[in-house]
Amino acid sequence: MDTLVRDTTLLTFRDDALGIVENGALGISGDEIAYVGPASQFEGSADTVIDGSGAVTIPGLVNAHAHTRHTLLRGGAQDVPEIEWMNRALGPLANHATPEDEVVGSRLGVLEAVRGGVTTIAEYSGEVGRLVEEVYRPLGVRTVAVETVNEVPDDRADLGPRELYPFDRGKGEAALDRAEALFERYGDDPLVAPAYGPQALDMVSADLLAEICSRAREYGRDVHMHVAQGERERLQVEERYGREESTVSVLDDMGVLDDFLVAVHCHGTTPGERERLVEGGARMVANPSSIGMIDGEVPPVADYLDRGGIAGVGTDQAPGPGHHDLLREARTASLLSKVESGDPTALPSWKALRLATVEGAEALGIADEVGTLEEGTKADIVTVDVESLGIAPTVSEPFHTAVPNLVHSTTGREVRDVFVAGEPILRDGEFVDADPEAVVAEATERATRIFADAEDDWRAADSELVARADEGWL
Repeated sequence: MDTLVRDTTLLTFRDDALGIVENGALGISGDEIAYVGPASQFEGSADTVIDGSGAVTIPGLVNAHAHTRHTLLRGGAQDVPEIEWMNRALGPLANHATPEDEVVGSRLGVLEAVRGGVTTIAEYSGEVGRLVEEVYRPLGVRTVAVETVNEVPDDRADLGPRELYPFDRGKGEAALDRAEALFERYGDDPLVAPAYGPQALDMVSADLLAEICSRAREYGRDVHMHVAQGERERLQVEERYGREESTVSVLDDMGVLDDFLVAVHCHGTTPGERERLVEGGARMVANPSSIGMIDGEVPPVADYLDRGGIAGVGTDQAPGPGHHDLLREARTASLLSKVESGDPTALPSWKALRLATVEGAEALGIADEVGTLEEGTKADIVTVDVESLGIAPTVSEPFHTAVPNLVHSTTGREVRDVFVAGEPILRDGEFVDADPEAVVAEATERATRIFADAEDDWRAADSELVARADEGWL
């Protein structure tokens, strides 16, 4: 045995519950979990023994949708109308970020996520292979690498809400070629699972989307796509496909509502459309902090689960929710679901915790490897100090308060240890190999340059933030 965590409370997430094991132990051999059960029944020895007392040991968290390359723009696109967010707030800043800036932003975002217990991130990006090679592989973090495919220009600040985006088929096909190269290069990589990423129905033509879905069916691959994500998309779909059409109706007519679809956001769907998504086998990913911030809406994740669907949660991008802390995202999902429904029992803590672990893994199609603590699965594990300020006290009788406390009380700093495929990334709250202080310093230097270089374009785009800054509020 390489590593043993002992005298800990295990949340295994086996079966349909949390699979709580008190006074438990978890053993790691190679990249797999070799023992899960009572510490008293463990036989043998380990090269490294971790004292798990005062800690809860859980599967590594699964961030099911993120754009970490935008992390350098944190704070740059909050508090604006949804119709302005992409083209007039984020866009003028993002257009001044170099590929090297995006790598540094991704590195910062991934380290933040890992510090909070994340072991898998679905990274959604153009030329995502660069982030895999320069960020994920060096850090040893598991990723579902989603290559963004779109056919629209980067600079759309001068287009009105109903002015159709022009499509560039050559741009879309080049992105699809990059996606195919990902499958060829990483098809057998134990830490990388590629996926197609058509950005959204308003950003990719129907014929290119049909080609992507045809390949997904043929090869058993996933299509990870933003679906019904707000007013901007709704207006574009109406103008292109007809005033009576919606994203889901068009996707349904195209045969896209299938079990290869990972549908992100979905806050622009009707109950009937969500029922159709569930019936088709589509999996949903909610980003409640991002959508609450950008759209002022609540993703219908609780309703999707109630209908029998599979769902996970993600953090989206930092210049929206402001963070890549997945336990915080689980809390937001629970809280907003309660507020929207007027029901304090909606999406309780135990369900929110499953969203961030096993159900997130199911949403990404990797639940046979991660998301639970079971012998033979990959050793992606996290220990969380439940005796720290903000979480303590925790008790186990007559029930385990660690469950609601993990969701509603963590700050992202209580995580002690993070292992990915048996390799330690974080030990006793410190990174084993990474230098977060150096990453922060470089990120700050680059962000300062980006914001300065983008000022004229940002002012010309004239989002509401320009007036707020000139008035002294920012």
